[in-house]
Amino acid sequence: MRPHAIAFFERFMPHEWASLFAPGWFTCVGLAGVVGLFLMMRIGKRNGVDPGVMASIVLWCYLAAVSAGIIVPMVIDGVEGYLAHGRFALHWAGMTSFWGYLAGITAVAAVCHHHRVPLAKLGDLAAPAMGVALFFSRLGCFLGGCDYGKVTSVPWAMRFPQGSPAWVDHVNAGLVPASRGESLPVHPTQLYEALLGLVILGVVLAVARTAWAKQRQGRVFLAACATYAVGRILIETLRADLGRGIYLGLSSGQIFSIFTLVVVASALLVTRRRLIATLATAGVVCALVVEPHPAAAQPAPDAPADPAGEPAVPADPPPPTPPQLPPQPEPYTYPAAQPMARLPPLFGTTHSVGLLLDGAAPINRRANQVKAFTGVTLSANFLIAPMVTLGVDFDSIGNADATHGTLLISGGVMLYPDHRFRYGGRFGMGPTLVNFHDPVFRDVAGFTTRIEGVAEYDVSQNWMLWIRPLSFDYLSAADLGGPIVTWQFRVGIAFKWGTRRKPPGYGAPPPPPDFAPYPPPVPPGQQPLPPSPADPYPTSPGAVPE
Repeated sequence: MRPHAIAFFERFMPHEWASLFAPGWFTCVGLAGVVGLFLMMRIGKRNGVDPGVMASIVLWCYLAAVSAGIIVPMVIDGVEGYLAHGRFALHWAGMTSFWGYLAGITAVAAVCHHHRVPLAKLGDLAAPAMGVALFFSRLGCFLGGCDYGKVTSVPWAMRFPQGSPAWVDHVNAGLVPASRGESLPVHPTQLYEALLGLVILGVVLAVARTAWAKQRQGRVFLAACATYAVGRILIETLRADLGRGIYLGLSSGQIFSIFTLVVVASALLVTRRRLIATLATAGVVCALVVEPHPAAAQPAPDAPADPAGEPAVPADPPPPTPPQLPPQPEPYTYPAAQPMARLPPLFGTTHSVGLLLDGAAPINRRANQVKAFTGVTLSANFLIAPMVTLGVDFDSIGNADATHGTLLISGGVMLYPDHRFRYGGRFGMGPTLVNFHDPVFRDVAGFTTRIEGVAEYDVSQNWMLWIRPLSFDYLSAADLGGPIVTWQFRVGIAFKWGTRRKPPGYGAPPPPPDFAPYPPPVPPGQQPLPPSPADPYPTSPGAVPE
């Protein structure tokens, strides 16, 4: 459906700008990650979780989910090709959501264990973001035309344009001729699942207010998972794309949803059994405590008085009372050290250089015209002022037809919500050389303009994770048949070094309060003893020498 979005934007702007602003699948997936990141950081801050830890969890989850959702289908498709034709080859095979879910959950569990964040608590905090991310990602599926539904005559049925997955499958099945410009009307199952994301958000907000959810952590997340699993099972019955895998009459999504329901039911059962065992144990303990014990020791009776009325004389005289010393002054004790509040970030001459893996997809050209690109980027950043950076990037990306080399000079602004996490935006420009593999075509020189969002997370003192989920390149060259606009995703690791300037008094402990030094005032009628050479403090007055 993206061509229709481009046609809509062309009413207000030129075609090149319409192609840039019309969102696609990659754009919506990146938007889902960015919105989920900020939502999780805000929710975590309200619930006492460090925003930097929350950002680390979201970034690793996003990276693992996107990577597994793309790589695992490629490997499965390659294995199937090897079994069928004896040749193993990797190529784009779409993205499968449940592989991304499994990888994301694994990454979240690992990061939570590292930062000692309870997994059940994090699940409750992440439940709203899960619904929002599902909404944006399925909007991307709708714009990309994937995950379409069965042919139907409902009033809200959608026809996908020529070249879309629905149109290709209908042509291959003989349902429509190849000359037809659109597919048959089908269920917009992508929008159904986007609405499911909003339903999950509503269920989470409603369940979180109940006493049942407040009794134990993790129940809000279980309610969100159960809602998604039930909705996914129902929506899968309306889908018609066979590429997602059908096993024993069930789709891979239905199998994953059934497994999710089993896990949710098991978790609730285990919780109930633990609750019953806890109540039983508490009852036994209370019974043991409340039950009287006849053999308990009784208080001794008072000593009998003498018959004559005189008090009884003790057999042994009481021990002599030691001489009472005057109260000794207590030495001054410093107050206990309190945890230092989180300090603001330090600005200075901190530099960083890193290597990123690239993936780029054209958004204003068809796939048969310009194929997707992969490659690497060598990037260097310099903090020249508080929150202002200067960067130099060298990109080398390519596909089966050509290789692009770009040298970019960029400037950016970084924000510091946490001492370990930073995010911001960059704008850069630079020359690009397009080198075609076919000797018939000569190399083309162009100019690239880039707008991108960036995020940085400190893994250690000198290493940090870089992720750039939203990056748009506008390549203009006279011999390329018009500008090429690409969406790019980058992730990598960077090394940082340099010095940091500390403002005066930054992080210094407060000076100790004033106190009376030894010797304290001497009471009248007493003389203090002279101090010994080995003791820097005089002996307290009234002390008895040995």
